[in-house]
Amino acid sequence: MIAVMIRFLPLILILSSCSILPERYRQREIQTEIISKMTEKSPEFSKCIETNQLFTKFNTKRVRIVIFLSIDSRGQIEKFKLDQKKYPNEFSECIFTTLDTVSFPKIKNHELIELEQPFIFSAK
Repeated sequence: MIAVMIRFLPLILILSSCSILPERYRQREIQTEIISKMTEKSPEFSKCIETNQLFTKFNTKRVRIVIFLSIDSRGQIEKFKLDQKKYPNEFSECIFTTLDTVSFPKIKNHELIELEQPFIFSAK
C-alpha cells in the first residue's frame, strides 16, 4: 500500500500545484485591477496634495506617497494607511475620501487583498 502511495506521490503533487497557479493568477489580476482603479484617481490625489500644500510643507518639488490598502471580499476598503511621513489629517482624509468612491472588484471566498502602491507627484 505504501509503495503504491509513493508511486503516485509525484502525480498528486503536480495536480495540487496546478490548482495553486490559477489562484495566484486570479489574485494578480484582481491586484492589477485595483491598482488601475487607484491610478485613475491620480488627478484627484494631486488636488489633495495641492490643497494641503505638501510641496511647500516638505520643501520639495516632488512628493512620493505610498498607499497601503486592504480590500475585502465585497470590494470595500477594510484598511487604509499612508506611509510614515507626517501628513496633515486633511490630506489623509482627502486621499481616503477619494479612494472610498472607487468601485473595487468583489472577491470570492471572503479573501482579503492587501497591496502597497506608491505615487509620485511633481510641482507644476
